[in-house]
Amino acid sequence: MGSCDIAAQPAAGWDEARCIAALAQLERLQEQLDDLRLAIPRMVEPFNSDLARGPVVFKAFKQSVIRAQNDMKAFRAQWHNQDNQSILEHAKESYNANTDLSASSQVPRYGWVLQENIESQIPDRIANGGKKVQDSDATLSIEEISQIIQEFHKAHPNIKIGAKDDNHELLIQFVAGDLKLKFRVIIDQEANGRHKLNAECLGTMKLFPVITKCISTRPHANDLKYLLDMIAAYKTTKGASCAKCSRLLDSSALAPAARRSRQVGNVNKDPELMWEAFHESCLE
Repeated sequence: MGSCDIAAQPAAGWDEARCIAALAQLERLQEQLDDLRLAIPRMVEPFNSDLARGPVVFKAFKQSVIRAQNDMKAFRAQWHNQDNQSILEHAKESYNANTDLSASSQVPRYGWVLQENIESQIPDRIANGGKKVQDSDATLSIEEISQIIQEFHKAHPNIKIGAKDDNHELLIQFVAGDLKLKFRVIIDQEANGRHKLNAECLGTMKLFPVITKCISTRPHANDLKYLLDMIAAYKTTKGASCAKCSRLLDSSALAPAARRSRQVGNVNKDPELMWEAFHESCLE
């Protein structure tokens, strides 16, 4: 069933690609709305956490309030922009033409952002003889690694990152709350010329090997920039609640040990990655 089945008589110009883009936009809006529902739990979270009293709790509370305000502004901007309003107007016209919405029950609620990304790769695949486009970062030169490190340092000036062995071993250090985190990334060159990325969270605390395990199951395993951005997302380790269960600690009394990203943005702009915390047991 084509995605345009949600409208009985699509208006001119509403081909399948545009319908997919519209559904992807609505999916992003739903994700933003779902995240907004966690605004109040995030605001009261500092008062129920193990943070120190006084200024630290107030700072965490203030940051949660500011985040909620910014997220609300972003959602309103997305909702009222011209592209979204045209989607709603098209849906209204389709409903006026045919009020039978039974076919819409068969349209998946999620997966349209992924489908939109797949559709956007088709021209590249055709240009490459139908072959799957490989990750540009599957092979990394010393210069490319150095550039990625420089861009990471520029984006995260408060995170210390060192390199040795011609940039093939990286050590990242920073403080999250009162917790000092150290990560080591090894860039191994394989026989076929491609590279394999291995990362671990160093230390003896019970949480650290769980973080290492969660990092090892990350998507985009050969993307160095993605890996470094994921590590930087652990700046929120202390006081972060799980995006799935909304709890601070899991059944083992551990903070969320995983970080996963999702895309947020307008269909006419490059999507941005937003990182969320998950307990290992809450990963799907």
